[in-house]
Amino acid sequence: MAGKLTLLTLFAFALLVLGLLNLSNAPSTSLMELYSKRAVATFNALQDHYYVSSLNLYKGSTCGNYSCLWTYSQILSALAYLSLTPGLDNFTNLFNQYYLGLSHYSNPLNPSSGYESAVTPPIGPGGDTYYDDNEWVTLALIKMYLATNNTKYLKRAEELFNFIISGWSTNKSLKCPGGIYWRVGDLSRNTVSNSPAAEAAAELYLITGNPSYLKWAIKILNWVNQCLRSPNGLYYDHINPDGTIDETIWSYNQGTTAAAAALIYEATHNESYLILAEDSAYASLSYFSQGAIYSQPPEFNAIYFRSLEKVIEISGNSTLSQMYWNLLLTYINNTWVTYRDPETGLITMGLPWNSVNPDDAEIWTAAMVQLYSIAAGSQQPIIFKAIAIKSTHAQWPTLIGAIAAIALIMAIAYTIVRVKGRS
Repeated sequence: MAGKLTLLTLFAFALLVLGLLNLSNAPSTSLMELYSKRAVATFNALQDHYYVSSLNLYKGSTCGNYSCLWTYSQILSALAYLSLTPGLDNFTNLFNQYYLGLSHYSNPLNPSSGYESAVTPPIGPGGDTYYDDNEWVTLALIKMYLATNNTKYLKRAEELFNFIISGWSTNKSLKCPGGIYWRVGDLSRNTVSNSPAAEAAAELYLITGNPSYLKWAIKILNWVNQCLRSPNGLYYDHINPDGTIDETIWSYNQGTTAAAAALIYEATHNESYLILAEDSAYASLSYFSQGAIYSQPPEFNAIYFRSLEKVIEISGNSTLSQMYWNLLLTYINNTWVTYRDPETGLITMGLPWNSVNPDDAEIWTAAMVQLYSIAAGSQQPIIFKAIAIKSTHAQWPTLIGAIAAIALIMAIAYTIVRVKGRS
């Protein structure tokens, strides 16, 4: 009887040990606190060197005296991710002033339309209107709404989405008809102007229940998969007006497409979208884990990792999670050591900070604020419905490994009990 009790005790202990094992490789509590401090320090460096508090803008040179909208959109996302990091919810207090700063990019003749690429007159030159820029802003506004429940951010996100879909191509003479143009007045259709739109549409559907958003999410994602998916499961950059395809592989295109598919699965429980999301995530993680992640700009990688975070959360796929955390933590630790300027705390990619274009230093730094926040526990607020069907085809290896580990511990325990019983 004592031997049986010992075995049961050891079995329970084995289960406890396995339950405490961090199979996903996500950071421990102490590491999360470290990354939280890094996120705040990096954001403060951005503020100290580039923030113009009187206008709620950032210094720039590429788009006039202030940063391009592309840069500002990533700073908005950095602020949103900071606010959703455990213990840092006080950053939501800054949302309103940044929302006011965003208004400087509005079209003076039609403020409810999309934002221009540069601060508009009288304090800036204005610029072209890019659909992808407005998609990044939409995704940031959605996150700001989820962090605060302030409906003005949601309302503006919905207005912007209506502008974005006005860029859907109806030109039947183009090869692979459909898709959202890259910018107003341009005929190229890019993954970057479509997949983030599908991602935003799916999130808006999950928040509002408006079926129009879900229809658009599916329509846009299906176009991307039909026209810009490569044979190896990665996504090309864009299709030109003459039908030629730019086959460059960028990290953010992979992440946003996978996230859109996962979110559509969450909305529909159509297993094919979850399979697409997981297959896309596997393809990109395998590709970038070989070192290609360092050939990508930090801002592309920030979007990539934050998008894949949604795939990991929705799929519950432990193998993908382990691959994700291995790559993310390796990347952010290397960036802190290699590409951060120790004097200023800015991300300068190894260059002297005073020789870097402000827009570059700002967007690189904002990107790492997002990633340090994710490593510190920042997560998408729960807008997802209960998932009825979880993917299992990639979880079997982990499950089998856990069973094998329990069996091994049981075998050792049994041997110990037998030896003690004979002695």
